[in-house]
Amino acid sequence: MTDTTTGRPIFFPTTLVLLGNIALAVWIVLDAVAFLLVDITIGVVFFLVMLIAVYGVLHIIGCLRPCYNCIKCTHGMGRLAALYFGKRILKDYKYSYHLPIAIFFSLLIGAFPAGFALFSALQNFTIIKAAVFVILLALTIYSGLTWRTTKR
Repeated sequence: MTDTTTGRPIFFPTTLVLLGNIALAVWIVLDAVAFLLVDITIGVVFFLVMLIAVYGVLHIIGCLRPCYNCIKCTHGMGRLAALYFGKRILKDYKYSYHLPIAIFFSLLIGAFPAGFALFSALQNFTIIKAAVFVILLALTIYSGLTWRTTKR
């Protein structure tokens, strides 16, 4: 039912689509907060760039496959949630995103802002900067762990 290796239709669970996209939006806001704590201009620019990159570019790339390849069309939102928070079988990195694009956007939304938050916290330590770093690191690690293969 959820096989992307053969090009069969994919079913994105409703909870994954809803909670995954809410978590993704919160993640983008936290990324922007990491930059806002240093400079408001950089934070706003990064927030706008991330919105365009994730909900513009990735959304379009994720929806390039015809709708009949998804059992329930989510207009690309299911693929966004699955890319960051779904099981590996839902990733669809061979047909829609391709692995280099998936890695680039995972680093852009995860590791880069977390590294910036760490650098910022080390430069001028505050509890808020440390908390933002820890949350961003946890989200990045969780998202990365969804890519591992599980043996059955």
